[in-house]
Formats: sequence, C-alpha cells, structure tokens
Amino acid sequence: MTAVAERTSDPLAGTRGLVRLALRADRWRIAVWAVAVAWLSVVSVQALETVYTSPESRAARAELIASPAATALAGPGYGLDDYTIGAMTANELALWIMLPVAIMAVLAVTRHLRAPEEDGRLELVRSQPVGSAAPVVAGLVAAAAAVLAVGGLTFVGLLTTSLDPAGSALMCASVVVVALVLAGASAVASQLSTHARTASSLGMAAVGAAFVLRAVGDVQGPRSTSVWSWLSPFGWSQATAPYTVDRWWPLLLGLAATAVSIAVAFALAGRRDLGTGLLPDRPGREHGRVGGVVGLTWRRQRTAIWSWGAAIVLSGLLVGVLAAQLVDFVAEQPAFADLYPGGVGGATAAAFALYSVFLAVLASAYVTTAVGAARHEETSGRAETLLALPLSRTRWLGAQLGLALGAAVTMLLVAGVVMGLTAAASLDDDSQVATLVGATAVTVPGVLCVLAFAVLVLGCAPRAFPLVWAYVAYVGVMAMFGELLPDGADVASPFTYLPALPAEPMSWAPVVACTLVALVLALGGLAGFRRRDLGA
Repeated sequence: MTAVAERTSDPLAGTRGLVRLALRADRWRIAVWAVAVAWLSVVSVQALETVYTSPESRAARAELIASPAATALAGPGYGLDDYTIGAMTANELALWIMLPVAIMAVLAVTRHLRAPEEDGRLELVRSQPVGSAAPVVAGLVAAAAAVLAVGGLTFVGLLTTSLDPAGSALMCASVVVVALVLAGASAVASQLSTHARTASSLGMAAVGAAFVLRAVGDVQGPRSTSVWSWLSPFGWSQATAPYTVDRWWPLLLGLAATAVSIAVAFALAGRRDLGTGLLPDRPGREHGRVGGVVGLTWRRQRTAIWSWGAAIVLSGLLVGVLAAQLVDFVAEQPAFADLYPGGVGGATAAAFALYSVFLAVLASAYVTTAVGAARHEETSGRAETLLALPLSRTRWLGAQLGLALGAAVTMLLVAGVVMGLTAAASLDDDSQVATLVGATAVTVPGVLCVLAFAVLVLGCAPRAFPLVWAYVAYVGVMAMFGELLPDGADVASPFTYLPALPAEPMSWAPVVACTLVALVLALGGLAGFRRRDLGA
C-alpha cells in the first residue's frame, strides 16, 4: 500500500504507459494524416513547377496574390518581385497545410484529454497508480507526435522536388509550430469545460479566431505595421517567409506560447476534480422537455453549430467587405483582367466563386465533426443506452444527420446573404445579394456529398473515420489549387462538377447528379450502420 501511495503521489506516474496507449490508438490516424498532407503538398508543388515555367507566368500570378482578396485567403505575399516556385509554395500552399494540421492537433488533444474523462474511462485508469498530470502529458505527446509525423513526412516529400531544402525545413517547421500552439490552447480548453464537444468547439474557435486575426491584419497593411497579424500564430508562422527571407525567429513566439499554454493546462488540471471543468455548467430549467432525439441532438451539438456558423458567416462578411478593393485591384491590372472572359467583371466573379467554395469547404469540415460526434456517442456507450429504448438506429442516426445538414445549409445561406449585403454596400450594386446567395446555395450538393461519405464510412468502416478528415483536406486543396494540379487530380471532389457561380452559367444537371450520389452514399451508410455491431 505504501509503494502505491508513493507512486500515485507523483503527478507524472504512469505517463509512459498512457503515452504508449495513446500512440497505439492513433497510429493509423496519424499515418493517414501524414501521407495525405505530404502527398497533396508534393503534388501541388509539382503542379506549380509544371504550369508556371516562365517568369511572365509567375509575374502574372504574383499580381493575383497581391490583391486584398487573395491576401485575406492565403496570407501576405513575400518575394513577389521575383516570384519563384518556392515563394509561390510558401505564399499559396503553406497556410492550407497549417490549417488542417492545426485542426488535427486540436481534435487529438480533446480526444485524449477530455473525451476519456467524460466517458468515465479515465476514472478507471486513475484507479491505478497514475498521476494527475499523466493524462495531460499523454494527450499532448500524442498530438505532438501526430504533428511531427505530418511535418516530417511532408519535408521528406518536398525533398523530392526542386525546392530549396532549407526553405522546405523552415516551412514544415512553421506548420508544426502553429499546430503545437493551437494544441496547447486546446489543452487549456479541455480543463475549462466538462464536455468533450464543448472543449473541441473552443479549440476550433481558437483556430478560427487565429485565422481571422491574420486575415484582418494582412489586409490592413504591411506586416511590420499590422498588430492583428502578430496576434495570430498563423501570422507568426507565415512571417518566417520560407524560400525568400528565411526567418526562424518568429517560431520562437509560437514555442513560447505553446510552453505557456501547456503550463496553464497543468496548473488548471491540478485545480479541478476528475470529471469536472473549471467553467460551471449552466443549470437547466426546472421544468422542461428534451424534445425527443432531435432535441437531445441539438443540445449536444449546439455549441459546435454556433462556433462553426460564426466562423463561416464572419468569413462571408470579410469577403463582402473586401469586394470593392478587389474590383479596384483588378481594374488597375488590365493584364490580369484580360485573363478572364468579361474582363474586370469576369475576374471579380471568379474570385466570388472561389470564396463560395471556400465557405462550402468550411461547412464540409463542420458536417464531418457532426458525424464524428455521432461516432463518439457510439464509442462512449451513450448511443447503446438510447438504442435500448424503443428507438431505431435509423431514427437515431437520422436525427444526427438531419440536424447537421440543416445547420450546414443555414450556415451557407446566411453567409451568402451577409456576403451579398456587404458586397452590395461596398460595390453599390443591389444585385450582388441574389448573386452571392445563389453562389453559396449551389455548393450545398458538394457539402451533401462530404456528409454522405462520412456516413458511409461511419456505417461500413467506422475505425477508418480519419479517412473522412483526409478527404476534407483533399477537397479543400482541390478547391483552392485544382486548376494547377494534373488533369484528373480533382476527380473525387464534388465541387469540381458543380457550376462555379457567378463565374459560370447555372447548370442543373451536375447539381442533381451530386445530390443523387450523396443520397446513394448516405443510404449505403445507414444500411451498414443498421447491420453492424455497435463498437464501444
């Protein structure tokens, strides 16, 4: 008994075993993320090398990146005067590697810190000689291992290209650091909330806030005078300017922020009881109704819905506000406008179409988290308890999917209205409201396809659910860079086939086809879920 007491008095007792367990549980998830990100990075660089072979073509691309709209979406442009493939990779690709890897890190930390505690598994673990800080260390180590695996494999892949190895090392280090910063923020969020879904929402809100701060700061002016950019970990990592300036010192800001957040997480973990959070739960009504399975699902997902909805609507607002600056920029660059049918109007319409797909990719990420939440309900055992009641599997899962679909459609339409209203005010053109609402509405079948694919994986191969996140990352890269990649690279992305309003004329055939594909996939997933065993 004395030996056990001495061991359990050590807050780090049992850390090694928990780390091994976390890494074993995540080994396939880490492998999928690492291979997917590395492959997409290498393919994107090779496509840039193939398409932009002349200085003139790279100069035209630099003019596009210098526009306010592109700056908000991709970040500040470094090395635009002599736009090399390396500078193009850092300016246009790096942020779209950082973003999914940061999301991966946030979800990994929540999965290992808060979810086992909420499910009761951690209570069983802590009944053994395991210290109070060991689960925090294990969760952070698992997240760090995943991030380092992605960064390391991406670096190895980039060595096969013509890019400078030193610049590739700096870019991959920037990806790792920004993910570590947000993993630390997620560790703090996991101490604040009692529920895993709330902790995940807080972590995702931190990712969204960091992205918006960087976008606002970069659009306002040069990085040296933009306070907002320096408040964002994305801003720190992009300030390294790989392949051009090659500054390593901004990463020290990220490492310092990570160390501070980890220290705060450890301090908070020691100030709360097992199974609780530092933020008090809001007391429910004395008399009320759950509202059936739909009402229960709403209560469980509403924090995530509000968080993702706010991020998508604010992104649409930012696009609309920048509409006038985009038009002015295109008007001042006649050579750039000539690349598009319709001149200035065509270039502006193409930009709005791209941003509409970007909003749809965010909505696709939301529906993936919603289906993942249903998977978590299953593995935690709560779904089994509900299904012991007179409640069919189809009705239970259908409630999850119906709410996710309704929320995603609402997010996109509200974002389209906000984007249209702000663009109409910026351009003094009331027709922009209907135009941009239509542009976001036509992307809904693409989001449906992502949702249906997630349902298919959940129903037929639930252990392979990380593949859904890899698919979301693929869809996002294809949406941003599909035209630069080899022919056929974007064949699996539904947004490839949908009309790019307002740059293209409306066509109902692909809209109907994508909707039917989504319906078939969703029905296959529901059928698989009805026939398989529940996996706890």
